[in-house]
Amino acid sequence: MQRRDFLHLGMDTVLGAAALSAATPQAPPPRGKKLKADAYSRHLQWLRTADEVAEATIEMGFDGVDLTVRPYPGHVDPEKVAQDLPPFVNTLRKHGLQVITITCPITDADSPNAEHILQTASSLGITHYWWGTYRYEPGKPVMEQLEALKPRVAKLAALNAKYRMKAMYHTYSGASTVGAAIWDFLYVLRNFDPAQVSFHYDIGHMTNAGGNGTWALNLRAAGAYVGGVSAKDSVMERNLAVNGGGPYTPEMAAAAAAAGSGRGRGGPGGAPGEGPGGPGSRAPGDRGQGAVGDAAAGGQPGGGGRGGGGGRGGAGGGAAASFPTWHVRQVPLGTGMADLKQFGAILKEIDFSGPIEVQAEYPNGGAQNAQDKITLPRAQVLGAMKRDLIALREAFAPSGLL
Repeated sequence: MQRRDFLHLGMDTVLGAAALSAATPQAPPPRGKKLKADAYSRHLQWLRTADEVAEATIEMGFDGVDLTVRPYPGHVDPEKVAQDLPPFVNTLRKHGLQVITITCPITDADSPNAEHILQTASSLGITHYWWGTYRYEPGKPVMEQLEALKPRVAKLAALNAKYRMKAMYHTYSGASTVGAAIWDFLYVLRNFDPAQVSFHYDIGHMTNAGGNGTWALNLRAAGAYVGGVSAKDSVMERNLAVNGGGPYTPEMAAAAAAAGSGRGRGGPGGAPGEGPGGPGSRAPGDRGQGAVGDAAAGGQPGGGGRGGGGGRGGAGGGAAASFPTWHVRQVPLGTGMADLKQFGAILKEIDFSGPIEVQAEYPNGGAQNAQDKITLPRAQVLGAMKRDLIALREAFAPSGLL
């Protein structure tokens, strides 16, 4: 073979390989690569433009954004997703930010705007979205209810496969919440491809639901079905009144019992709650203030939301609680019960490679519950969330994930 023929053959080989590479979908990044931490735009809804959100995200040091596609004050209205999502996402990306996750009100394939949301998101290269949340009906056998979920999950998985999207079922604590035990909803998911349906593992909720280290067992059990994770922190407290060392009076007991009766996050008639909504689920909206309550404390499954609209899925908050009662108080990341270092170690152990975000649900001028205005200085609000990210990076440093 002459030198000229050899060079032509070599060039043909290179061009052929390049063409093949262009036509073949790119492989995901190799396992073990450092993750990127997303800011949750629910805490930035007091900033209304994509440029403002991007600037704040960069100022805090996050790598990307989990964008709310929810009714106002969400950043993108689900009714206008095809019109409004592309420019918002493209602007964020022009600032160098990752946008692979959205939070939207999809519980089932038949949820309003579900297909339009997934089609638009997929066209933009978005791959993950929040999903949920299902709730148990009291008085009915648990396993029968889980079996009844399988056809609903199957239909959603098929829609996700069509648009190459992964649904991440956000894990909440609470006696009436499907998935609080992990094993219950894992029983449903194991019939499906984790590329289409998965968990969005919330270490804050799972620490509350899986005390004494049970959360770690649950995380390992979920394994390949952990599509994304959320980092937040809290402490458990008792509603105990103190009277300067004096006797505990009947009046004090009555006051404490009355305080316990407000375990739902707000009174009747307020805004629906945080979780992505749908029939038999928490509705989209804002999380209210107050102690954690659930349907077992007097609310009804379905119905109102976690926020100003009653108990966690109830229409009127909790019934009078027995005294003394416990409640969960949200705190800055790294100052509560969540073992973030072990969390990072287990994520590395299960070869986790999905999106991770930080939720800042402690009092922070209204940013914690998705308000469109804040009552604290901008620098203070963003500084608190930046501190959360620093705490997460420090905790994950031994695992090398961030």
